[in-house]
Amino acid sequence: MRYLIMGTGALGTVFGGLLQRAGHAVAFLGRGAHFQRLITAGGFIDGIWGEHPLAPVTQPHPGDLYDVIFLTVKSFDTATALRQAVNLAAPDGLVVSLQNGLGNIEIIARECGVRRTIGGRVIFGAQVAEPGRVTVTVYADPVLLGAIDPGAPAARLDLVSQHLNDGGIPTRIVPDIIPQVWGKALYNCALNPLGAVLGVPYGALGDHPDTRDLMRHIIEEIYQVAKAKGIRLPLSQPDDYFRHFLENLVPPTAAHWPSMWQDLQAGRPTEIEALNGAICRYGREWEIPTPYNDALTRLVRFRQSHPAG
Repeated sequence: MRYLIMGTGALGTVFGGLLQRAGHAVAFLGRGAHFQRLITAGGFIDGIWGEHPLAPVTQPHPGDLYDVIFLTVKSFDTATALRQAVNLAAPDGLVVSLQNGLGNIEIIARECGVRRTIGGRVIFGAQVAEPGRVTVTVYADPVLLGAIDPGAPAARLDLVSQHLNDGGIPTRIVPDIIPQVWGKALYNCALNPLGAVLGVPYGALGDHPDTRDLMRHIIEEIYQVAKAKGIRLPLSQPDDYFRHFLENLVPPTAAHWPSMWQDLQAGRPTEIEALNGAICRYGREWEIPTPYNDALTRLVRFRQSHPAG
């Protein structure tokens, strides 16, 4: 099994680095100071999953083909990355989205074929502490992987899961990944942009009655849109999910700072269009009002055009 990591930021470094340390053949594609440090001097993964030094990583060589491509780029780079991925994937290779947001799986299926498309849901957090060093900060649930087509090579996907577990990343296969991806987006839409705009970690949003109420409205709108699209969300009723969200999902990540806040602080574009922005687009398609998601999307767009400092 030959693996390729497309997007060697924090998440890509953890997946590729731990697979590499477990003895698997892994190549990496990325950019920026962190990626250059990994190429020239190797790196280091630390945090709640222990300390793991990494040997210098390798990039693809001309003619190399990969059995599994992990897509860990930001959602706004998905289409660009896939134009490169189609030339790097083996004829029966899998392309796995480990990304935030909605719409990535559909783009992969369009560019690479439905049979080769694997969705992923990731609920652990990591950040680049400094070039070459990534810290795993929070963990809430195993990585979930699932094919979107019954004809996908199940044995190969099972092997991917086994390799990730052997590398120290808890992973399991699910029969229907789409509800899980939407469930992750539901969690992300409620917390990530609001925390980014307000400049607070997730726990602070759950502690205050006003932000709790805002998140409840955001979640209710997403349930309405999902119902119109025929998407089955983790719990059937928004009130049930909201209780689960406050009692079980927010506490393990209470100290986590939103990735969108980190992007805004660094002057980078955010993934708002694949999160709340996607909910607003779907809402317009189905003539469902989404005023809370729309307001939050507009606020993040404003912040993107007016960087901090």
